[in-house]
Amino acid sequence: MAQSSADKTCGDCGLCCKLMGVTALAKPAGKWCRHFSKARGCAIYEDRPDDCRVFNCLWLLTEALDDNWKPSRAGFVLHSEQGGARLIVECDAARPHDWRREPYQATLRRWAADPGLEVLVFAGARGVRLGLTDTPVRRA
Repeated sequence: MAQSSADKTCGDCGLCCKLMGVTALAKPAGKWCRHFSKARGCAIYEDRPDDCRVFNCLWLLTEALDDNWKPSRAGFVLHSEQGGARLIVECDAARPHDWRREPYQATLRRWAADPGLEVLVFAGARGVRLGLTDTPVRRA
């Protein structure tokens, strides 16, 4: 069931605090941020850097994505680039194939079939562009 995006909270998820790099904190991608803990969340949330402030977790922002799509449950974080024309699926290296489980894979492939949307799935630097024929991609 869809949940109002206003009702959603990070709670103890914080998967973006592991997967995303934060230049202002010298935090590399794929490593837990030293300011995050499941017990208390982000210790610097009120003063977090702009890199964190502008991050767009699509589960939080999209009513159509139910609790199954919460990053801590799904094993990946969804965010967009290029004004929403590119969907990035950031997989936890500990669970790199979770995006292949249902309902995720079918939904991601349906979205990738939309000519106005590019869907890239990454586990670290290696990834795949979803399409009729999946294409390997690497981060620059």
